[in-house]
Amino acid sequence: MKATFLSKRAIDLLLRAMEAHSMSLQTSALHQVSRSATDALIAAKLLVPSGHVPVVAAMDDYEDEPVEATWSAELNSYGYHDSTGRWVKVAHEDIAACRVDYGLALAKMLVAFERAGPSRPTSLVTDLVWEVGTIKLAGAKAPVPVWFARRLGDPGVWTQLEALIGRKPPQEIRIILTSTSGERIPETAQKRSHIINVADVAGDPATLAISPQVLGARVFPGQAQRRFPIDHSDDYGIVWLRGETLTFGSDKQRQLLGLLFNAYWSGSPECRTAVVLFEAGYGDSTNSFSKVFSGRDDWRSFIKYADGNCWIEP
Repeated sequence: MKATFLSKRAIDLLLRAMEAHSMSLQTSALHQVSRSATDALIAAKLLVPSGHVPVVAAMDDYEDEPVEATWSAELNSYGYHDSTGRWVKVAHEDIAACRVDYGLALAKMLVAFERAGPSRPTSLVTDLVWEVGTIKLAGAKAPVPVWFARRLGDPGVWTQLEALIGRKPPQEIRIILTSTSGERIPETAQKRSHIINVADVAGDPATLAISPQVLGARVFPGQAQRRFPIDHSDDYGIVWLRGETLTFGSDKQRQLLGLLFNAYWSGSPECRTAVVLFEAGYGDSTNSFSKVFSGRDDWRSFIKYADGNCWIEP
């Protein structure tokens, strides 16, 4: 199987769909986010038909109110009765649903690895956690078991995953891939389980394929080649500072670190703070590094700022 190249927007939409509460999503709702990205995912068979989600926005008395559409065998259509009792027909395509093909998506994520296991993932927690098999990973003593989990920002789901890890601890290490963004993944006390957002270790933002090199650096950071006194992983998710390993899970934090490190390695480290924050995607309300890195202070050991400028200074 070859890596499927889509657009970054399509990959982002797929990961958002994986995080949805329901496994079935209205195709029309996804079209409202991005028609081209949705159609590309359908063409790639990463989104497949899944019946109907019979909820529509009823324009009644000038109010946009969600109502349930029901099937009428007599009229051979879906629809609903408005406030006057009139039957309003709903087109099939307006409530047609699709779902993510997790078997295909996970196969594409691990296409660059030698993988052993079933052709389809095995459910561990219904619709939330799957066992994928094992992969060979440089630095590991034995094949590494891989799980996939979604919606880890939900406390109830996180509690179920933690309990599952406790019941099924890995012999050495386990990789738990997830569609949940890095900043929303809680800290786990189960240190042998590495919970990693798929986008953080992708070889290319326009493909699901995970890079063995990036994943290896994330799981075994001590084995990475380092410059002294400071260095970083390719995705800026790991910073090594005089033997200390600092990890950054947020997409925007890594974008910001990339801008600062590019300036640092160029020999002209100073950047305008406002420009860096803007280019990293932060809004006007996030106007300081203390807000960017809220809840932690370790960034202060290598990021300095003064007079509207900021720079890397290890």
